[in-house]
Amino acid sequence: MRSTLLLCCFLTVVSAEAQVFMRPFDNAAVLAMGGASVALPSLSNGLNNDAQAGLSKSGLGVWAGSAIPYGISGWQTAQIQAVVDLGRSGGLGIDLLHSGTSSYGEQRYRLAYGRRLGEKLFLGGSADVLRVTAQEYGSVTSATFSVSILAQALPKIWLGAKLQNPFQQKIDDDIPVSLFRIGGVWKPSDMFLFTFETEKDLERKAQIKGGFEYRPHRLLAVRAGMRTGSVARIGFGAGLRLKNGLALDAGTEWHPSLGLTPAAMISWRKE
Repeated sequence: MRSTLLLCCFLTVVSAEAQVFMRPFDNAAVLAMGGASVALPSLSNGLNNDAQAGLSKSGLGVWAGSAIPYGISGWQTAQIQAVVDLGRSGGLGIDLLHSGTSSYGEQRYRLAYGRRLGEKLFLGGSADVLRVTAQEYGSVTSATFSVSILAQALPKIWLGAKLQNPFQQKIDDDIPVSLFRIGGVWKPSDMFLFTFETEKDLERKAQIKGGFEYRPHRLLAVRAGMRTGSVARIGFGAGLRLKNGLALDAGTEWHPSLGLTPAAMISWRKE
């Protein structure tokens, strides 16, 4: 009963703001770092900025993950991403995302392209197809796009930004989330990085996100972070780098009112 009530309240809030497409839950690695991922200078934690597809040098990478929002068993999310290196011209990425319950679901299909413009500058963009289905109400589909940039401003500093749905294309009479994200990463060594970003959409207060990743061993990554907004949420988790390019990541975010959101991800990158 408690879980059903929480879910109904959440969906009511989303409906009241006239945004039918919820912001997707981050993958396990990013969730653990407070969701700050727009300026990450590698693909080890998935494709979080379209321009990151231009970083691919290994030929192919695949990430698959899932989360249980706030521990509600009837509400699940799943995500599959893949990136293919296109040589000097850049990289191509796909992102398939599902979030929903037995009576309401949302899907996003994203095709992203990232291109290296210089030794330290990358530009990216994506075309997104959004689909919403609701029991007894049918389904509706719409398309939108995003543009991104990633740059190494200093030897240890990376900056990134992403603008999503800039012209506020609609799904029927409702508007999917329009987001602007901007952030940076300080990476003094291969063992440690600190990442932060600000996220703003038209219907909600700005979120400030921050987190870190520490690698005490080449096979282990420890992560923690926090994001602010209407409430502060804390994330934490860890990852294992196995042989043959395989990796396992687990992360959890704690909401002071709604509880824990556990997430897990498995990935493979050609070495």
